[in-house]
Amino acid sequence: MVYNKDVNELIREIEGDILYLDPPYNTRQYCANYHLLETIARYDNPEIVGKTGLRKDDNLKSKYCSKRTVEGVFEDLIANAKFKYIFLSYNNEGLMDLETIEKIMGKYGEYRLFTKENYKRFRADKKDNRNHKADFTIEYLHCLIK
Repeated sequence: MVYNKDVNELIREIEGDILYLDPPYNTRQYCANYHLLETIARYDNPEIVGKTGLRKDDNLKSKYCSKRTVEGVFEDLIANAKFKYIFLSYNNEGLMDLETIEKIMGKYGEYRLFTKENYKRFRADKKDNRNHKADFTIEYLHCLIK
């Protein structure tokens, strides 16, 4: 099945065995990075800007990309998920820290954590311009068994 809906709305309508989540980790909005996929999914003809023809993303801001709102929308998602197994891919540079994710997921079942250390970090910019100067990151796979 394919859905084109806000995940926090959709989660109330679906259920299953396994739910895999890979939300934005930081303040960078996905709609700018995946603008072609966004256009295909919406099947629209958006106004584009800039040299590369990015969508104007005024109304596409994700609450997962804000330190102020991420914990609330994440807990809402987990609380309303009707799945036996929930997997969350996240890394050590995310807006939510390990303790926050464990606290939220642990409220709803058995929580487990798997890590992959020294995972080569994706670089979208020059090293000098980054907030995170490391060449490697720690990738986490959080698991919740409801």
